[in-house]
Amino acid sequence: MTSMTDEADTLLAQRVESSRQLGGNPELAMHGGGNTSVKVMREGRRVLHVKGSGWDLAVMEPQGMPGLWLDPLFEVKDGARLSDTEMVRFLRSHLLDASAPNPSVETLLHAYLPARFVDHGHASAVLALASRPEAEQRETLRALFGDGLVFLPYVFPGFDLSIEGARAAEAEPQAWGMWLAQHGLFTWGETAEESLTRFRDAVAACEAHLAARGAALMLPTPRQGNEALEALVPHLHAALPGLAFADPRGADPLAALSGQAGVAEAVSRGTVTPDHVIRIKPWPLILAPGTDAAGIRAALAGFGAAYERYFQDHSDGTQIMLDTLPRVAFVPGAGVIGLGRSASEASINADLAEQNLRVAASAEALGGYQPLPRPEQFLIEYWELEQAKLRK
Repeated sequence: MTSMTDEADTLLAQRVESSRQLGGNPELAMHGGGNTSVKVMREGRRVLHVKGSGWDLAVMEPQGMPGLWLDPLFEVKDGARLSDTEMVRFLRSHLLDASAPNPSVETLLHAYLPARFVDHGHASAVLALASRPEAEQRETLRALFGDGLVFLPYVFPGFDLSIEGARAAEAEPQAWGMWLAQHGLFTWGETAEESLTRFRDAVAACEAHLAARGAALMLPTPRQGNEALEALVPHLHAALPGLAFADPRGADPLAALSGQAGVAEAVSRGTVTPDHVIRIKPWPLILAPGTDAAGIRAALAGFGAAYERYFQDHSDGTQIMLDTLPRVAFVPGAGVIGLGRSASEASINADLAEQNLRVAASAEALGGYQPLPRPEQFLIEYWELEQAKLRK
């Protein structure tokens, strides 16, 4: 006879494996973005295992999915709003292992959704459609998925998103997933395979929809530079000693896409998900091919001044300004360069910049890329719980 512990561990192992499959495909979830969960029984009580903050789904391990006693989490579902600090403290108070990592900021939504398995990711095709006006998003969802997906207008991540998402899902019990405007996609099911398959199928439907409307999402390109980008790298190194690593990306399709009319302005409107802005800032440094050292220094001064204005325009006086250095150089007609304090950080930023470019270009082809407005971008960039991810 299989013990309750054995069954729980088997379900957790299935959750870990399907999380790797979700996170292992950058078109579904990229660089630590997204989260997954499973509900099990341990010691006669319901337990929620959910992705730990700072873990990457692509390399998930059981210890990266801390367990929480599930039933006590409902104590705050219909109560007063919790602050970020209060929510983290509340979640940690119900961990099975006090030494486990902080649970995902979307833990409460995972808890309140009734299905056993829940998947969440920031798929590129979803983001292209989610970066359009909300009325258009609703119309697209009805056409593609009927009443299968709950539509949730943009809500700030964390406690507010969990509560609003739970209410929306309760109002549509027939749904198997949730669409988050300017954010991403949730799906769920009674098995790991069912939830992940629903996620993949929804993304495939979005990809087909984009292609049918002349807005096909360009596929990811090989991680390679080109002569125009490589010529800029030494000047960037000299001008940005705090960001000593650069990762140029300029394969022919990406270079061509970056040179399309209006694309540089589009990517400067903001990032395709809230997660991106804390890594690559709200807009890139724009450099023309062949810019010399003096031109780069002038462009950096302009970037820094613009960032300071952005901070002053949106700060309520409680935030301390982050550094004013860009994390991405956008070179029209040549591609992008990821900038970072380490080789891995520069590589991640280059990956995110490429995805941002591909998604923004697809949304532009649909009628216009509409990311979160600047005030919302600022709130995410300066959100303490999101900043904590980068200190891991």
